[in-house]
Amino acid sequence: MSLQVEFNKPEIKSVLDWQLIQEINVLNQDNMIIAKAEIELITLNKHRDALKSYALIDEQEGSTDWELPLNLYFKEQNLTAELCEKLSVKADVKKAKTHLLLEAISVLPAYRNQGIAKLLLEEIAKHYPKVQSITALTMPLKLFVDAEHCEEQEVKAYYQQLELENDETTSEQLGEFFDHNNFIEYQVDEALLNEPLAFSFYITAPDKIKN
Repeated sequence: MSLQVEFNKPEIKSVLDWQLIQEINVLNQDNMIIAKAEIELITLNKHRDALKSYALIDEQEGSTDWELPLNLYFKEQNLTAELCEKLSVKADVKKAKTHLLLEAISVLPAYRNQGIAKLLLEEIAKHYPKVQSITALTMPLKLFVDAEHCEEQEVKAYYQQLELENDETTSEQLGEFFDHNNFIEYQVDEALLNEPLAFSFYITAPDKIKN
């Protein structure tokens, strides 16, 4: 099967030029989108560390998927020393660091179990080899995506083809997928939470995915 991976041009998500969103599509030989990833990138620096960056993002959006990562497992512009060691990445208190959040990844039903999601992760890692971390907040797609709410017709048509109402993917299966692709699960101290999380955190670095 001949596949092509296309990275759409990154866009500034709000007024913050250091917060970007991007779509990555996998197309088959008929130029049909058969898999998709939606990512977000933020760049932190010594003047605007994780907590200051979170405050600015929260001020713009009111809520953000970066809330727990930036408050739990970041220190200044880096991951915590413990995570840097586990992922074999270098912390730097002088240089800015970019971090990637995998917000959604999906493959059309007819193309699953063929290594396409793994290919998508590998291409993202190759495209962004210098990001310090890649975080995935994992939960079944049908719990947070509604195709009818998609504004762009092409995106709406793609998510309709996923037939999410019939998707029986479990959180456990998602965990196995990310474990298999060299992500590590970050265990959140439940004492820090007001209520149990509906998702799990998986974290890796580009070199881990490419290995």
